[in-house]
Amino acid sequence: MTKIMVCLISGQHVPNLLSIKSESPVPDRLILIVTPLMKARDKHNQLLNALAAGGLDYGSKHDIRDLAKEDSISETYDLMKKIYKDHLEDELVVNLTGGTKPMCIGAYEFSKEKHMRTLYVPEGNQHQAIDLLRGSTVNLDHRLSTAEFLEGYGFNVLNPGDLMRSSERAKDLFDLAALLTANSEERGLRRMLGKIQELMAEKRENDRKGWTREGLILNENSNVYLDNEVIRSKIAEKFSLETKDSIFLGRLEKHNVEFLAGKWLEVFVWGMLNPLIKEGRIWDLNQGVRVGKALPGEDNDLDVTFMMNQSLCTVECKTGGQVHDPAGKDVLYKIEAIKSGLRALRVKTYLATTSDNVIDPQKRDIKEALLRRADIYECKIIPGGKLKELAEQYLLKSSNLVERVAEEFEIRTRPRK
Repeated sequence: MTKIMVCLISGQHVPNLLSIKSESPVPDRLILIVTPLMKARDKHNQLLNALAAGGLDYGSKHDIRDLAKEDSISETYDLMKKIYKDHLEDELVVNLTGGTKPMCIGAYEFSKEKHMRTLYVPEGNQHQAIDLLRGSTVNLDHRLSTAEFLEGYGFNVLNPGDLMRSSERAKDLFDLAALLTANSEERGLRRMLGKIQELMAEKRENDRKGWTREGLILNENSNVYLDNEVIRSKIAEKFSLETKDSIFLGRLEKHNVEFLAGKWLEVFVWGMLNPLIKEGRIWDLNQGVRVGKALPGEDNDLDVTFMMNQSLCTVECKTGGQVHDPAGKDVLYKIEAIKSGLRALRVKTYLATTSDNVIDPQKRDIKEALLRRADIYECKIIPGGKLKELAEQYLLKSSNLVERVAEEFEIRTRPRK
């Protein structure tokens, strides 16, 4: 007997994907009920692409059933009747989570009449599906990956092969990233890191081939110096640089230049979140995900991403003076543009920044206007002072650090079952 799952296609693919992947055994075939609007948006193929990203290839194992009227209970009922007649010898499982309410009602009425197994995934708890006719629940144990999430909205991860390498580099550089974050308010360090940014920009502009091949050559004329002996010696040791009169000398590889030019904060955030994977609170933590199909904004790179509660979480990391955005509003616009560009219901965003542009100089706290805007965008701002505290606790080996990170990133103590 062939096991077939009937899915109502909508703009949100996650409930269908979770139901399919959590079936044991998984369905042999899919029947996708698609309206003209969903077909125009290619939502049926996006579900298939998301399944393929997670290792389930239904490219040749699915059927499309067109539904002309999305607001018709009777037409949905009649279509279900045709599907049933075509598969009298098969086991049909119906997932009602997608589609419009009339579609759900029509499909439910028919499945109830024929006593078919009928599933529904509540929006508020995507860890369980309700078996509507049996009154029981089905655990949805599959943990959605970043690739599965993005593919279902028409995007894809362009650099999957680079992510493992990025994680290995982040592990190696994390201690130095924590040291830089703990001292991010020091003027001399800010000046030195700003100088690296300037040299990197000049190198990219004037000698792109040399930049790719050589990275950055530091000599006495580069004027990259740091008076803080402790931090200077740590940087020199990590990157095999020489120093003379507090000036750095030697060659920095491209990824190390990028680290000093600002990615150190991405590495720090990645390292702070990493212990939460072992506790099962988050998963699929990555640094530097490049997203295909251009998103609104300056680029399509996501600094730090992780999955939590079947939702994609993204952290935008900003260092330096951010002189191009003195009010701190532009970066929030970009974060919201990326979020809205995905057309996904379950995306959580953060802004981690050491820049002073988000701080009210009189209150020494986040500007009220930014807090209001961030609240509208459902974006959590983590300012430099908080990041500095976390870095200091890490360097002091605080036993409470994991809980402080979870609190700051609003990550539940226990994952929802």
